[in-house]
Amino acid sequence: MSIIKKFLNLFKSGKGEEDEARLQAQKERYDNLLRALTEGDLDARWAAVRSVGDLGEPFIEPLIRGLKDEYWIIRRGSADTLGKIGAPAVKPLIGALDEPLEDIRQETIRALQLVGEPSVGPLVQATKHGHPLIRRGAVQALGIMGEGRAVPVLIDALKDPDAGVRYEATVALGRIGDPRSVPPLIESLNDPQEHVRVAAMATLCSLGAPSIEPLIHALVDLNEDVCRRASLALVTIGEPAMDALIAALGDQNPGIRRGAAEALGQIGNTRAIPKIIESLRDPERLVRIESVKALAALGVPAIAPLMQVFREGDGHMRTGAMEALWMLGQPATTPLIMVLKDDQSDVRKRAALLLGEIGDQKAVDHLTGLLSDDNVTVRKEAFEALEMIKNRTAA
Repeated sequence: MSIIKKFLNLFKSGKGEEDEARLQAQKERYDNLLRALTEGDLDARWAAVRSVGDLGEPFIEPLIRGLKDEYWIIRRGSADTLGKIGAPAVKPLIGALDEPLEDIRQETIRALQLVGEPSVGPLVQATKHGHPLIRRGAVQALGIMGEGRAVPVLIDALKDPDAGVRYEATVALGRIGDPRSVPPLIESLNDPQEHVRVAAMATLCSLGAPSIEPLIHALVDLNEDVCRRASLALVTIGEPAMDALIAALGDQNPGIRRGAAEALGQIGNTRAIPKIIESLRDPERLVRIESVKALAALGVPAIAPLMQVFREGDGHMRTGAMEALWMLGQPATTPLIMVLKDDQSDVRKRAALLLGEIGDQKAVDHLTGLLSDDNVTVRKEAFEALEMIKNRTAA
């Protein structure tokens, strides 16, 4: 049945008592609007798009075509008018989501958004459509609408065979912000497509607090890429993750302790320094190594507590403090020079060793004075340190 006959049937069914002259006038108006929509210039199309909303269903098809108009103003006007028409436009609009051009698809989604509640059920069903572009558009629309009832189907969409659908599902879940999406989003950190992995990480970061504990547990995922991205997400979350990460330094799992130390070093908040210092005595070597790196990354504020451990700590802690001070380099020179006169010969020896490794010319005179130290091992270490600085300067 033609679009004109559809209109006449609708009109007659509702206006059976009108006289023939009025019917003809309405038909002519309809014809003129249809002609303007399909054949008119820009001004005519724009005027027609704005005028047909009250006429309803018979104009859905030409308005759907208007979503693909070369001019943005016509596409936007068609979307607005289809939104005004409401529920009858939903099915054709969902069919129009198979358009590959993003700007056109956005206007289609806008129309569905304007329709509102009547479009939700059909959009949920469309997430299972056979055409990937329609699934993608349905997922995108539900996200833009912030439709919490759609969270289960959006989580399912994270496993869709089409990467575009998976990507839109991660974005949509971020817009809705439901904590139920955190575990499946962490799984998506291992998606085969990079842009999906990046989107999943961004969404986890945007969800904030609900993501923190699951991300900490993901630091020991069997997949190293998931571990790495979970760490990066925690660093991106930053300050809100600090307390949980500091607590994780005491976790029973050494992998979590190690990952927590790494993340704290990269976040860069000096509040973590005391707890990371304690981790220098961790029974696991890899945790100690990561703690050293974290303290070095935290920079100058870590020097004073490291120097205290350097002088007073037990074996593991002293070793870790020395490594961290060496990694800090020249900023640690002056504090190390200050302990060259320490009462403990072992402290003087280790300070000389570190100063040689750092290689700062500023330490030469102080190390030279140590050549007359009472302790032979201190004198030997001072001599070797001076040689290291000399060779480095010559090079």
